[in-house]
Parts: sequence; C-alpha cells; structure tokens
Amino acid sequence: MRAHWAALAGRRQAGALLGLAGLGVGWAWGAPALGLALFAICWWTAEPIPVEHSALLLLLLIPATGLLTLQQSFAPFAGSTLWLIFSGMALSLGITATGLEARLAGLGLRYLGRRPGLLLLQLHLLGLATAFLVPSGVVRVLLLIPIGMAVVDGLGGKEDRTLNAAVLLSLLCSTYYGGAGLLTGAVPNLVVAGQLERVSGRVLYWGEWFEWMFPVMGFLRTGLCYGVIYLLFGRRLSKVLRAGTSPVSQPLDPAQRKVLGLLLLGVALWASDQLHHLAPVYVALMLVALYTLPGWGPLPFAQLRQVNFPFLFYIAALFSLGSALEASGFDRRFIGAASAWLELGRYGPVLQHLALTGMAMPLNFLMDNAAVASLLTPPLLKLGGSLGLKEVPVALSVAMAAGQVFFPYQCAPFMLAYSFRRLGMGQLVLCMVCITLFTLLLLCPLNVLYWRWLGLI
Repeated sequence: MRAHWAALAGRRQAGALLGLAGLGVGWAWGAPALGLALFAICWWTAEPIPVEHSALLLLLLIPATGLLTLQQSFAPFAGSTLWLIFSGMALSLGITATGLEARLAGLGLRYLGRRPGLLLLQLHLLGLATAFLVPSGVVRVLLLIPIGMAVVDGLGGKEDRTLNAAVLLSLLCSTYYGGAGLLTGAVPNLVVAGQLERVSGRVLYWGEWFEWMFPVMGFLRTGLCYGVIYLLFGRRLSKVLRAGTSPVSQPLDPAQRKVLGLLLLGVALWASDQLHHLAPVYVALMLVALYTLPGWGPLPFAQLRQVNFPFLFYIAALFSLGSALEASGFDRRFIGAASAWLELGRYGPVLQHLALTGMAMPLNFLMDNAAVASLLTPPLLKLGGSLGLKEVPVALSVAMAAGQVFFPYQCAPFMLAYSFRRLGMGQLVLCMVCITLFTLLLLCPLNVLYWRWLGLI
C-alpha cells in the first residue's frame, strides 16, 4: 500500500512538471494556446491538484495570455451545455437523496444474472437502451451511475474495486460508446449535424444516422465494450456474485414515486423532442423546478447545495480552451498541414474517409470532443468537397473521430462518472484506451466499408 501511494505521488509530481513545461514551451514558441492545452492535459490526467482547481486556474490563464477576454473565458457559464450538466447533477441528487436508486437496484437485482457474463450483458443492454431515450450522455450518466453504485452495494461489493469497475463501466461505456451510433445519443453528433446543415443546408435525419452509423458504431461497438470489460474485470467476479443475496423488494414511498414520475416525464419529453422541439436543457431545468417546487417537490431547494458546483468549472474550462485554440487559428493551420502531408488525392474514397477521421483525431487530445466536432466539421467539409467527396459521409467521418476518446478529460460524461469516486483513474483509462484502439483498428474501417456497400460513398 505504501508503494502504491508513493507511485501515485510520483505520477502527480511528474504530471505537474510536464504540464508546466508544456505551458513554458508553448509560451516560448509563440503558441500559448497549445501550451495551455498541454498544461490542461497533464494536470487533468495526473491530478497534482483536484481537477476543479486546475480548471479554474486555466480559466484565469486564458485571458492572461490575451487569447480571450475574461468575459469570453467565463462565457461557457451562460451556455446551455453547462446548465444541462447542472440539471443532470440535480436530477441525480434527487435519486440518491430519496433512496430511489437503492429501491430500483433492489428490484433490478431480483432479475439480474449472477453469472458475470450475463450480468455484464444485461447492464450493457440497459446502458444502450437509455441512449435511445435520453438525448444527453451527461444526463444518462448521472442517472445510471447512482443505480449502478446501488447494484454494487446490493451485491455486497462496495469496497470491491473490480466489481465497481465492471458494473459502472458496463453502464458508462455502453451508453456513451454505443450512443455514438444515434444522432441524439451524443452531443458531438448533434454538433456535426448542425454544422452540416449550417454549411450546406443538408438536414441529416435521425433515421439516416441510424442506418449509416448504428449497426457498426452503435450495436457492434456495444459488443466490443462488453468484450473488453469482461476480459479486464468480469472474469474475476464469480466469487463476489455468488456471495450476494437478492434483497426483498419494498414499495416506493411518496417522494420516491414523485422522483420516478418526474424522471419518466423527462425521458418521454427527451425521446419526443422532434415533435415538440423543446431543447434538452429546457426540459432538464423544468424538471429541476418541479423537483424543488415548494410544498410538493421531493427535494428541498436548499438541498441543491449538495450539487458538485466546483465541477462546473471543469466543463467551462473545456469549452474556453476550445475557443482559445480557435482564436489562435491552430485548427486551420493543423488541417492545412495535415492535408498537404497526406496528399489525399492519391487514395480511393474508403481511405480518404478514414484519413479524414484520422486527421480530426489529434485535436481530441486538446479539447472536448464536442468542441472538436464544432471546429473541424466546416473545414473538413470544404476539404472533402475539394476531393469530390459527398458532404454527408464526410460529416459522418468527422463524427466517428469525435466519438473516439482515450482519456476521461476528453469527454464530460467520463469525468462526471469519475467524480463519483467509485472508479479508479487507471481502470477508467485502461478500459477507454482498449475500446478506442479496437474501434479505430476494426470498427472504423468496417463502418466505411459498410457505407461503400450501401452506396453512400
């Protein structure tokens, strides 16, 4: 144990020094935005100080470099994404404060399998199913993780790191990676579709996205997640699962029934957004208002103090970093250099689309994947047009790239799951790296070949 803590301290010190070195190199080379990105990557991964503290520091460093004003740096606090995350945190708090997650987990434990393979399969199917119903990965994670933790506790494995990882990663990875196959399953998908419509006027419909992306990047990718998580963690669960007992189901009390009813209302509104056109953040904030309605709501308004407000600084810092990189022109220079180096005109359409995905991938390491989708979709559409490629598959190629995340800081849902402190950073990174590498090596080429077979390219 002492050796473990010594290694952890060494990793944090090394990460802090590398981050400061990256900041200094960026400043010396006249590329402060790149230096800030390297600083953020190192400090958010190694955590020499809590993520929230380093995020606030970054929000102050960005205007100090002159890339953005102070108002622009803190502008994400006025954006819908941040308030959607706040709402998700509040909804998740209602689940845990009323004990609803324990009741739902108790009910689920009566039907969940006690063999590792079957248990993980059921959890993956649950995570993927929620991607069809709730059009926000952040909200899905904030609803699923408390239930997953209660399942772990019900199995008697609260302190078992392997059981926590197997259960929570099954829900997390299936709902995020599998959700990438649905237009409404991930924020970057919506950003890509929006940019495509803005640039070309082409509307990308939910059914089209499902046909061209879900079979491989949704269904098969969920199967890949299942295989990776079973091999990494599931094989060691037999003893723990045999020791668990099925709890006696108890009826819901009035507060729990209200929370469940409001959540079901939210799911119905999110799933039917194409009919009423209410933005997900509007629905979420409306639910929070009903949650805390005086005299009726199941959650006292004062209890919102328990929401992890400091974590919102991290979300704001992600978007401000993307704005700083855009203001510096880094994205345009990167695309120009990459296209000149690859000489894409020499290849066929299959390799060209894979190359476009590969060109967008490096920026995933510098900013949130939704910001990558926003920044790179217009220039890559233009580049694809110069090569004679159709606009829709080019946009889908960008979406494939935006959906590849190796580390938690690249995507808000993973950082939110980590903020519950039931997953180790090493467990999370190992799982994400394995899934993303296999996706890039196997599923992305298969998906482009699938487009070729359909006649899309």
